[in-house]
Amino acid sequence: MLRHTAFFMFSDGVTPEQQLIMLKGLAYMRYECPTVEHLDYGTDVFGGSRDMYSVKPYRRTPRWRGRRQGPPANFDVALHLDFIDKEGNDAYNDDAVHHEVAVYNESICVAELTARVDWFYDGGFLTRPGHIRHCEMFVWDDDVDEAAREHALDAVRRLEAAPEVESVVIGRNVGTLTTDFDWILDVQVPDEQACKQLLGSDLYAGVMGDVAPLTKHEWTARMSHVMRGL
Repeated sequence: MLRHTAFFMFSDGVTPEQQLIMLKGLAYMRYECPTVEHLDYGTDVFGGSRDMYSVKPYRRTPRWRGRRQGPPANFDVALHLDFIDKEGNDAYNDDAVHHEVAVYNESICVAELTARVDWFYDGGFLTRPGHIRHCEMFVWDDDVDEAAREHALDAVRRLEAAPEVESVVIGRNVGTLTTDFDWILDVQVPDEQACKQLLGSDLYAGVMGDVAPLTKHEWTARMSHVMRGL
């Protein structure tokens, strides 16, 4: 299965009504874009960019100085679309309904920060409705060789041993956009409390301690959301 995953960050001042319109548009594509086999979407359960926007821009650490600090906030909305093959994804990209939804999304989001990965996974649809999906997208640091990349991927596989983790899947980007991220980590847990425990654990801190030096850590894109599965 080919999955297209995108994370969106709202612009400052977007209203709840505008957010709801966006979410309705995402769900609508499952039924109107014929090559979409499965769709999942959701909003960040930990507040997304809300806390970031509570700090004046001139008091925030800029990303170009935030390598050790990491990303300033989670993203706000996640979209996951599944296709049988690349041709299905290409048809979706040319679909008029997709274009209409994308135009609205761009009007209320910070378009240049949208994070995307196209990646393959095996088996049935990678969704457990009602459970929590925690995803992170990464960009490799410059000049990181293949051996170091495998070390990072091996590190994230250690999360499989964490209590209540139901699934750990890694996907390498196969998309061709210059703005695509390089790889994605998809972790599923039963509920929000389990997600909090995972992200606050020594195991998770140790894993990210191995991954962060090999990536452009400040650009890591994170989201945790309730899975729908349409």
